[in-house]
Amino acid sequence: MEFTERKVLILVRSRPYGEIINFEGWRAAVGMFGMDHEPMILFMGDGVFSLLKSADVKPFRMFKATYLDFDGRILASKKSLEERNINADELFEEVELADEAMIADALTENELIVTF
Repeated sequence: MEFTERKVLILVRSRPYGEIINFEGWRAAVGMFGMDHEPMILFMGDGVFSLLKSADVKPFRMFKATYLDFDGRILASKKSLEERNINADELFEEVELADEAMIADALTENELIVTF
């Protein structure tokens, strides 16, 4: 069987506290680079809480830094942020705000979607 590089969307919808699943999304995104895939990570729902500058969770910061070293894109749903009264200036600088059209593009342009 031949290995094929793929575009992969890592969709993080789970909250960052009290569960490990959100953290595993970050780790999977970084791991995709090691397998020569092109990951993009999209935060929706309660997953957007892990993008807050005030979130002092060392593993998230470590994986985010490594992910950005590989030129990974980090998207956050504008709608999810608005529903949770989170302003863009409360997020890490590297986060791109995604409207409904950008999210639709992300869902269709990636060959695989892995949800956390």
